Amino acid sequence: MWSLVAVAQQGPPDDRGLGQLLIPVAAVIAVLLIIIIVILLFPRLKSVRSSKPLEPEVKKIEEREAIEKPAAEKPLDVTLRLLSEDERRVVELLVRSGGQMLQKDISYELKLNRVKTHRVLVGLIERGVVGAEKHFNTNMITLAEWLRGELTGLK
Repeated sequence: MWSLVAVAQQGPPDDRGLGQLLIPVAAVIAVLLIIIIVILLFPRLKSVRSSKPLEPEVKKIEEREAIEKPAAEKPLDVTLRLLSEDERRVVELLVRSGGQMLQKDISYELKLNRVKTHRVLVGLIERGVVGAEKHFNTNMITLAEWLRGELTGLK
């Protein structure tokens, strides 16, 4: 009696073996068919070559771009365009002062409170526009080297 209950719950014992083997075999056959079809349809994939050399065309394009390229903009101009209003005011003040200024003087000149000045400077420091060094109980703020190089041409 117990064997009838087991058969009713699980089905005949040897009935599942063929179904489990059929799926992996079908998958392998499908993959092999796809590989054979790709090889037959695209036999020239290995031997694709350019019909003419590309180097003269590349040189012509480079020459054309060199002629059409406008004069390069100064890094300071590009930087000022990408900054927010307060950040732009800070960088312009640093440029006017020679590229170096105390944080407390920046707050005083721009009439920003200490917290606002700190937040603006942290944003500029994270982007590499300015650097900060401890200077007694305040910070010495300096323009980055890549922006300070232009200051020599401005004076």
